[in-house]
Amino acid sequence: MTLPPVDTHDFTRLGESASGRLTPDALPRLSSMLVSSDGELDWQLDGRSDLRADGSRESFMDLRFTASLTVQCARCLEPLEIAIADRHTYRLVGSETQAEREDADDEEHDLLVSSRRFDLAGLIEDEAIMALPSAPHHPNCQAPLADDAQNAESNQEGEGAASPDKPSPFASLASLRTRR
Repeated sequence: MTLPPVDTHDFTRLGESASGRLTPDALPRLSSMLVSSDGELDWQLDGRSDLRADGSRESFMDLRFTASLTVQCARCLEPLEIAIADRHTYRLVGSETQAEREDADDEEHDLLVSSRRFDLAGLIEDEAIMALPSAPHHPNCQAPLADDAQNAESNQEGEGAASPDKPSPFASLASLRTRR
């Protein structure tokens, strides 16, 4: 399922709401970060237009989502099912220039440029990607690296690794050093 573009002007002016469920396959950038296309992302978007003290209006959109996704454990590299959830409130502005100018002053909201054909799926995908943990791991995950390194070391000992009787392969490099 792909989401149609949203007219943010009408959506916020009329106080509309929209919701749905997406599979990872519908979000290709997010899907490329997962080990399985199993899972789903539930989202809800609410629009509103608030009256300012000067009589003008300010438009807002509230996005909420939850998702159950399968990523790769950063420690053992096995699949790991995770749950993510997030909520964002966006204030809509008329242009990129206005967004850049006002972004530093508005710490409460993220700013988005209002559009007649706003890419809602892109926004949901961006926020879901940012909500993913940077190094996901199982709660009690034991990384196999320590055991693998120990096993590899013991295997090398039996296969002619450097021993006290055998000189280091780097010993001959000492003669190449210049003396002052």
